Amino acid sequence: MITADEFASLFRVLLAGLVFGAGLPALFAVGVRLLAQGHGGSAGGAFAGDAGTSGGASRGNPVALGAAYLLFGLIAVAILLGVLWITKASLKHYLGIEVF
Repeated sequence: MITADEFASLFRVLLAGLVFGAGLPALFAVGVRLLAQGHGGSAGGAFAGDAGTSGGASRGNPVALGAAYLLFGLIAVAILLGVLWITKASLKHYLGIEVF
């Protein structure tokens, strides 16, 4: 029988797995899409010669570009924090730095 503490721990692990396992790649995908819109990329297809695209250059969206850079920065910070969390014991032992 699963106790309430075990269920709460299981839920925290499941939530962390969803956030870091699927959440960060999903944010990266949204960032790439916003980056394409920010630079004036076409939403019609993957290549400039695809049917349905005009072939002309369009103006970029500065709000989408800023949002893309914000998402990429958030992802970089999450990766940096993850590496620091994993190496916190080594950093303390070899360099005397307490990160967390």
